[in-house]
Amino acid sequence: VELQIHPFLPATMRLTLPIVLLALVLTHSRQPLAFAVADETAAAAEETAEAAEKCEGNEETCANPGVAIEPEDPACPSRPHIIRCAAAHLDVNKNNKLDREELQDAIDSLPWLARGVLKIIGSVDKIMSKCDADGDDAISIDHDMDATKETCLATCFKRKSFKRAFFPDCEL
Repeated sequence: VELQIHPFLPATMRLTLPIVLLALVLTHSRQPLAFAVADETAAAAEETAEAAEKCEGNEETCANPGVAIEPEDPACPSRPHIIRCAAAHLDVNKNNKLDREELQDAIDSLPWLARGVLKIIGSVDKIMSKCDADGDDAISIDHDMDATKETCLATCFKRKSFKRAFFPDCEL
């Protein structure tokens, strides 16, 4: 099956044109990665310094004063980070569960170009089968996410894709 954009284009241009357009959209839709990483690193260092200042005089108010908070790696966000962001941005009814309807609404709200993420993370049914351990049509933060560590958003690539699609600016 050959993808044809326009019948008058030469055969070599039929597939490369959509790829070039996609590359242009993706490269111009976000700031360059090096600047984003530098900004995130600087912001994380500033937050750590502020937290240390707050803890210096009053150790009782700090949960873990001796432990520095490590910034999230933008190339490989952790599962706890993705879970916190999903709870903040996708759990509309704030019941600590990502219901099937909430997940479907989040996917439906994506621009058509961003829906390519479904090739990576799967459809709503696929996500529910991998992430809903107890089969109640809701992915609970407390139970299901712990029970599905090996199957639900188990790779860096899937976590990064999920974050980029649904909450790219989340810093929780």
